[in-house]
Amino acid sequence: MLEKTPLRTEVQSTDAGTTLLVLAGDLDYDTAAELFPLAQELLAGQPRRLELDLSGLEFVDSSGVAALINVYNTAREHGGTMRIVALTSYLRHLFKVTALDQVFDLPPVQ
Repeated sequence: MLEKTPLRTEVQSTDAGTTLLVLAGDLDYDTAAELFPLAQELLAGQPRRLELDLSGLEFVDSSGVAALINVYNTAREHGGTMRIVALTSYLRHLFKVTALDQVFDLPPVQ
């Protein structure tokens, strides 16, 4: 049986209007529901830029992908943007096979 890693979040403000949300652990059926209310809170108020650092995520299932899509849509509904600033090669591959690399603003390959 696979060992699960709890989702950990850290919010950092990088400059006026930009918030960096760092995610680590597993973003899956058990934890995806934690992401959406946090993103809504961060995006409430004035239009904002939300940057996601996903480099600490170890596992993402379809619920986690749906949560990221919900955050992206919420950002747009609030007149803001969501950009992924760091991710693993596993997530880059996942976003490519799901065509989300055409939707999400991803950092260049290094």
